[in-house]
Amino acid sequence: MKSIQARLSHRFRKPLAMDKPSSSNSNRMSRSTSNCRSPAIVRGPLSSEEFQDPATAVATHQRLFWSGQRGSTAGRDDKNKPDSTAAAGKKKPPTSTRQSNFTQTERSRTQRKLSTRSTRCNSVAVTALVSRENIPQTSGYRRPEDLTARCSASHEGRKLLQERLTVRVDALFNMLFSASPFLQSFHERRKSTDLNMGVWARNAGGQNQRTVSMTVTLQANVGPKTAKITETQTMRECSQPGQLYSIDVQSVNADIPYADTFVVLMHFCLKATVEEHTDVLVFAQIQFLKSVWAVVKTFIERNAYAGLEEFCQSLYSALLIEIRKR
Repeated sequence: MKSIQARLSHRFRKPLAMDKPSSSNSNRMSRSTSNCRSPAIVRGPLSSEEFQDPATAVATHQRLFWSGQRGSTAGRDDKNKPDSTAAAGKKKPPTSTRQSNFTQTERSRTQRKLSTRSTRCNSVAVTALVSRENIPQTSGYRRPEDLTARCSASHEGRKLLQERLTVRVDALFNMLFSASPFLQSFHERRKSTDLNMGVWARNAGGQNQRTVSMTVTLQANVGPKTAKITETQTMRECSQPGQLYSIDVQSVNADIPYADTFVVLMHFCLKATVEEHTDVLVFAQIQFLKSVWAVVKTFIERNAYAGLEEFCQSLYSALLIEIRKR
């Protein structure tokens, strides 16, 4: 009987009427013992359903304990839930683990791509720099310091032509100022007759000079249809083979009105470039030997410059065709 009462008293933590001590010391001891007990252990009055025998109670406790542990996720959620309270007492916005991981992954991939691209660009730039430094100077190029010749002419008058031709300066000089097949065929296409081209020889001043004469066809609607032209071509002393040819040309007309009142002065400047090309400059001016009326002077200048411009453009077109053939 005492063992059953002790077990019931230990199970339900409530002294029964038969266990109450009679002395005041026992009462003080029981009060001190009840005060020392944990508040979590103190329970309210039992219902009729909880009044079971110890074996049934233990079985029920085990069943409820395991079922609660399997079915509930409150403990795990509380354990894994981050603290959303900041130091200042404000709540932090909820962060998603998957989203942050994805963002970090994409960020790392982007950084790797950028670093790879920068590495490739740097390597290409270095390679290009090295390749440029290792390019040898070809024979078709000349150094600027090798071209020291300068034209001594003042280049006065009207500019008729300024072009760069992809041909060596010596070859161009031979095409224009020698009895070349190109020059002969050019005058034939222009229906020039009585072509006579002299050779270069030194004059009294020590300069190379030659004389060219021909009969040209005039394009004017009124007046004579042909004119006889005599050219005196003089090479300046500044000319150097392979670099520069400076040629002055004086043209005297005949068989046209007022032919004895003016002469046509032209200047050809053929200058070599570092690319083994040739810069061509042609200037012209009308020099009057006698005074004439203003109306006549204007008429002569207008027609003379028109004929010179047409001649230079026709010569340039013919040169381009001839250079393409080479």
